[in-house]
Amino acid sequence: MPLPSLAALGIDPATADVYEVVLQHGDTVDVATIASSRGVDEAVVVTSLEQLRNLGLVHRTADGGADHAPGYGAVDPRVAVSALVAARDEQLADARGAVAGLGSLFDDGRRDADPSGSTTVLTGHAAVGDWYSRLQHRARHEFLAFDRPPYVVATNESVERGALGRGVHWRAIYTVASFTTVGSLQDIHRLGAHGEEARVTHDLPVKLAVVDRAVALVSVGPLDDPTAPPEALVTESPALIAALCDLFESRWRTALPVPVLADPADGAPVDWATVAAQLAAATEADSGPGALGSGSGGAPASTRPPSVDERDLLALVAAGATDDVIARQLGVSPRTLRRRLHDLFDELGASNRFHAGVEAARRGWV
Repeated sequence: MPLPSLAALGIDPATADVYEVVLQHGDTVDVATIASSRGVDEAVVVTSLEQLRNLGLVHRTADGGADHAPGYGAVDPRVAVSALVAARDEQLADARGAVAGLGSLFDDGRRDADPSGSTTVLTGHAAVGDWYSRLQHRARHEFLAFDRPPYVVATNESVERGALGRGVHWRAIYTVASFTTVGSLQDIHRLGAHGEEARVTHDLPVKLAVVDRAVALVSVGPLDDPTAPPEALVTESPALIAALCDLFESRWRTALPVPVLADPADGAPVDWATVAAQLAAATEADSGPGALGSGSGGAPASTRPPSVDERDLLALVAAGATDDVIARQLGVSPRTLRRRLHDLFDELGASNRFHAGVEAARRGWV
């Protein structure tokens, strides 16, 4: 029967045909016999036999002189072919192991030939989210971040805690809109306990992550349309990274350390008037000529005073109380509380509890 293809072992069809003849002979077979049975030139047969011999698939008898031409016999293929396959597997494994190094050489060569190749455009949640997670794992010394909605991936505290645990100096600037869910401010306080340095400002021009001042991810897509596919740049350009670090440090200097919300039972609520004044000052400082954009500072101040119900609700919200605590304190149902919070946020033009505290202070309500 014809042999299966041995091309993966470097054996061409003509050589495989010669190998089949040798396998079919119980003892050795000479060149003339093989050539005659296959109708090919003896020189071609000798070339094929020597290739098979070099691969360890056949052996050759000693030269017996003019009257006794050397013969060729097959080595048991269950041993010889298996050994050859194992050797090729090792060579392929070595080749696979070289891929990363070869890729680095390729990237270095492209970067030297075309400096613009150090910047890549990403589109879509999967691509942007994958790169952000990759940078979190990659950080060894420093991580700088602008945090603002809309978000591409859910927060993964464990990854950041891992980076903080290995000594990464992590600094993040949040916007007022970053605290969009109940407990988000408490999440940031937990990360702060592990070593994150966090500050807050009214608005940020882009979303940003800079790792070890060597690689950066910066958003370029429309941040005012949460339904649009996210777009971002990944860059290793030293000049661009330096500019992004300067932008971060400028915003860091004017941003406000994230306030610690007190337990309403301890009698020491946040001084929201101070928070609002500092945020307003930071916004004004960032809105000068050439600024990359900032928030409007919230809704225009109202001239009316708060109602008694609004003042009581604000006191608990500004102190960071949970819905359950507020409902019990005010003696209302959770459903009624949610309605009152919705009405209060609408009145203040606020998107979340932190924002409500800032806006209430601007209006002189707390």
